[in-house]
Amino acid sequence: MVTVQRLKDFELFKGLTDSDLERIGELCHLHTIHEGDRIFEEATRATNLHICCSGKVDIVTWVKKPWNKYVRVHQAQAGEVFGWSALVAPYNYSASAICAEDGEEIRIRGIDLLALLHQQPHIGFTIMQNLAADIGARLMQMRQSLISEWQSAPAPTNSSAWGEPKKR
Repeated sequence: MVTVQRLKDFELFKGLTDSDLERIGELCHLHTIHEGDRIFEEATRATNLHICCSGKVDIVTWVKKPWNKYVRVHQAQAGEVFGWSALVAPYNYSASAICAEDGEEIRIRGIDLLALLHQQPHIGFTIMQNLAADIGARLMQMRQSLISEWQSAPAPTNSSAWGEPKKR
């Protein structure tokens, strides 16, 4: 179990009462993470919601064309949630998570948290409202990361990869 006081540090739980946080704390499991650990893979079934307590976690997405490589779209740091796909249909991770710096995370089984959110709609509304704000910010950040990657990449030799030549 994770303490109420510790859960108060996370934006995801902002606006919840101590009683609400106590219920959530019962679902939390602490895990040590090590640099290089692959925490989850893009396009696989999302089973856990993750919260970075310490260390850093790279959130990467595979971009087949035109780069054929992983691109880091975010770096989760202390206090940040990742693996939110465990709470949102179709429950598949939209990116991969790789530990970039040793640390600790909280894992909450998505199915358990969803059950609590259904039983306690006020908790569900607050968490989903906080999560939606975070996802919105991440989408803007992802867009900027991809634009930066695109601008720094060498021009493709195959013009069809990015459209007409000199039009990008």
